[in-house]
Amino acid sequence: MKKKRILSMVITGSILMGVLVACTPSAQPAPTPAAPAQTPAATTPAAPTQTPVAPPVEAAQFQRGITVANMAEPSTVMPARHTTLVGSFVNAMTHNGLFRLDENLVPVPDLAYEVIALSDTLFEMRLHQNVYFHNGDHMTAYDIAAAFEYVRTYPEQRANQQSVQSWEVVDTYTIRIDSGEPNAMLFSELAGHGNFIFPRSLIEAGYDFSVNPVGTGPFVFEEWRAGDFMHFNAFDNYFDQGRLPSVGYVHWRIIPEGTSRTIALEMGEVDYVIDVALPDVARLKENPDITVMERPGVMFQNFQMNAVLAPTDNIHVRRAVDMALDREAMMMVALDGYGIVISQATPPIFAGSSTVGTRSFDPDGARALLAEHGIDPATIGFEILAFDEQHRRRAEVAQSNLMDIGIPTTITMIEFATWLTHTFDYTAWNFTFANQSATSLPAFLRGMSHSQLRGTANRANHIIPELDALIDQAFATIDDDARVAIMEQASIILNEYAALNGINMALLFRAFDANLVVPELAANGFMFKNMIYWNE
Repeated sequence: MKKKRILSMVITGSILMGVLVACTPSAQPAPTPAAPAQTPAATTPAAPTQTPVAPPVEAAQFQRGITVANMAEPSTVMPARHTTLVGSFVNAMTHNGLFRLDENLVPVPDLAYEVIALSDTLFEMRLHQNVYFHNGDHMTAYDIAAAFEYVRTYPEQRANQQSVQSWEVVDTYTIRIDSGEPNAMLFSELAGHGNFIFPRSLIEAGYDFSVNPVGTGPFVFEEWRAGDFMHFNAFDNYFDQGRLPSVGYVHWRIIPEGTSRTIALEMGEVDYVIDVALPDVARLKENPDITVMERPGVMFQNFQMNAVLAPTDNIHVRRAVDMALDREAMMMVALDGYGIVISQATPPIFAGSSTVGTRSFDPDGARALLAEHGIDPATIGFEILAFDEQHRRRAEVAQSNLMDIGIPTTITMIEFATWLTHTFDYTAWNFTFANQSATSLPAFLRGMSHSQLRGTANRANHIIPELDALIDQAFATIDDDARVAIMEQASIILNEYAALNGINMALLFRAFDANLVVPELAANGFMFKNMIYWNE
């Protein structure tokens, strides 16, 4: 067994509490804004007659591009129609929001260049005037308003859209946003792909953005062959000249098997591997033609049990299963030891996560708990779902652990897009492995466990009124210490409920051609492809 690699828990403090940053040119801090439960009401005046200052130009096919290899492909290229990290990777190439998250997950202005706090809940945002969509439309505040209204017709991104209660176009390049009540996560959520911006003209024309995701981003979508590749060309009319693409295109290859991705990189068939096969890390580090980048990340790897479908609707079954699973063995088998074992239901890198109410690896205790409640383990077998090779290896450990206490299981491998749909159906599954990447603990808690988000990120089907109230209170609490105390209470409830259970926090690995310069890699795995360039 290889020596265990320890994941450092020291990450830039700015990501620990979703800290808001100054957004005005004078760098004066604005009051922090939080999450209404209502659907926003839009106020959109008539469109202006102003003509754009300069017409857009065609996207150029210029300098050398990069070929990226990834394990999975998104379920859709349409922002607001999914809750997946791989989908957000793609969306960030083609779209922008009013804010974006930097490499430390701090929200910084993007389409907005200035924010003026009019109150604790009301913010006036002034927009860049030189922004064009890929179809040539000139972006104004009316596009922002139309996009906000449009994306709220899709339920998948409710978690990221609740922070904006209403909006009003002030003039062509100014929009006013009201959070309804103080909201500690407003700017961070405005940076999420659920709040990316679309052209008003295409929205009104009934355009299908799932076929061609037209945005303002640094790359223009060109083609998608499902299961094979996606292709994006640089948009040389991108508004942010300091972040203009330095590569001519991004060719995104889908290569599900880890060793195949490694070989493709070694053979020069791809330039950049997102999901690095961990057993290959040591070998890649020895190759002078390849750079391996690693950093602590926010990837929370876990298993979930459906809290509303028998047999995992029984809390004693869930707790017994949790006690029976050997997390140390799972980490060694699935991650080759690159990570740190955890047991809590929330990522420990965030202040407010708690270990109170968790259970240790204790097969004898699991047997005793089932016996105490008159549960015959042989009668509570279930299917274990997995969608990639890491999860399959975890599932094999879990299957052995559960058989040890008398619970029979089967392992079913399904393709990622199918897994997404399947696990939204509360009647269809009992146990699955998953990965989550959050930018703050309030956002994680709401997405993963608020009852309003059942059918989206809340796959385990938490329906706990006390927990819902604490999550809502955390969003509306501006004081850091008070918000941490609230989140600790919520974390303990999740631990005791045992439907969402952490396994480990993982290191972020990226491997790429040594001639590539990759200046930015965010803690949630985001790589800003427009900032990558060839050093030759």
